[in-house]
Parts: sequence; structure tokens; C-alpha cells
Amino acid sequence: MADDARFDWFADTIGVRAGERVLELGPGSGASLQRIAARLGDGRIVGVDRSATAVARAAKRCATEIADGRVRLVEGEIGNIGAARLLDELDSGARFDLIFAVNVNLFWTGPATTAWSTVRECLAPTGRFWLCYGYGTPGPAPSTDQLTERFAAAGYACTTVASEALLAACLTPLT
Repeated sequence: MADDARFDWFADTIGVRAGERVLELGPGSGASLQRIAARLGDGRIVGVDRSATAVARAAKRCATEIADGRVRLVEGEIGNIGAARLLDELDSGARFDLIFAVNVNLFWTGPATTAWSTVRECLAPTGRFWLCYGYGTPGPAPSTDQLTERFAAAGYACTTVASEALLAACLTPLT
């Protein structure tokens, strides 16, 4: 599967819909931002990345989408950047309908307490949170048991969807 094509599978799997407010954690150079923005119609996607270089590359790649207001970029590390800063990219009082990340190891490998807290503050009550994994080529992926255990410790139930070398985990708050 071509690298960028995996973002179509992720978008289909996580159910991106027109008009939604979407937050992507760690969009890198913006390939995913561009593909998701194309599905949003009058919706908006905000990408937050800790790398100034990645944000600059995403800004260049998504120049048209930024100009028409569908993409916004924020430099900062999830958990260290406050939820209020991310929510400032939306209409007053709005929260994100969908939050997702692709290959953001912070959630897979450690407790990430402040990052989980930021996600909870940014997500609308009926919103969806997905963590996705895969580069489009065969390779090791986290096991479903590892995911279930890791996410339960953070207060989420986890269901997974897999296709070849791609994995998406839907997280639902336990409380």
C-alpha cells in the first residue's frame, strides 16, 4: 500500500464525516491533514505537532487548505500544550468531534498522563478518539492485548480494526 493511501484507509475506518471538527495529534509533514481535509467539506482539521520542521512542511503541503480555512496548524507537544490553546482554533465553546493520531508512540508506550488529560478536555461528549498504527508495509504492530491493557490504564475501553499492516484502535471512556 502506498504511504499516503494508508490515510484513506484510516479515514474510512475512523469515519471522517463532512462538517466535523477534527484534531490530529502529530500530523508530521501533513499528508494525512490534506487527505482528511478533502473529506470535511466545511469542517476543519487542526494539526498539532511538536516539531517546528514538521509544522513548516505541513504548512507548505497544505497551503491551499490553510488559505480556505479547512486546516490549521499548531506547534506544540500534546500534553504540554494546553487544551485551551487547541480549542482556540475552533468556534467559541466548540470541542472536537474526532481526535486521532497515526504512529504517535506517546500513547502506545507510556502512561502519557498529561496527554490523555488534554485529549479528554478537547473531545466533545459524543466525540470519537482513535489511535492508528502502520506505515503501509508489513512490520511489527502492538498486540491487541497490549493495547487493551495500556488504554484501560488510561481509562478507556479499546476495540480494534486491522487490515494487513494497518491497525486502528477506537477508544471509549470507561466512565
